[in-house]
Amino acid sequence: MPEIRVSQLLKEGESIALKEDDQHILLCRIGGKYHAVSNICSHARVLLSKGRLRGTTITCPLHGARFDVTSGKCLGGPAFQDIASYSVSNEDNEIIIATDG
Repeated sequence: MPEIRVSQLLKEGESIALKEDDQHILLCRIGGKYHAVSNICSHARVLLSKGRLRGTTITCPLHGARFDVTSGKCLGGPAFQDIASYSVSNEDNEIIIATDG
C-alpha cells in the first residue's frame, strides 16, 4: 500500500505541507487527531498550505474557497468540488498517511 511516513509530530492546530512524487498533501493535527487532505485547491490549483487554517477549515489564499481538513469537503466557493482526504494512523511516534485513498 502506498504511504508517506512522517516522523515530525505536530502540535495542536499545526499543519505541514508534504510532497511525495507528484502528490501534495496537507497534514493537520486538530482535536488531538491527525488529518490529511490534498494540498491543492480544487478550483484555483494553488497550495492550500499558503492559506489560513482556522479550526477544521483551510481557506485558499487565492480566491477564498474553504475546505474541511477532516473530510476534504468543500465548504464554500468559488470551488464546488471536494479535495481528496487520506487515511492517517500513528504508529511508534510516526504518522502514516495512506496515499492510495
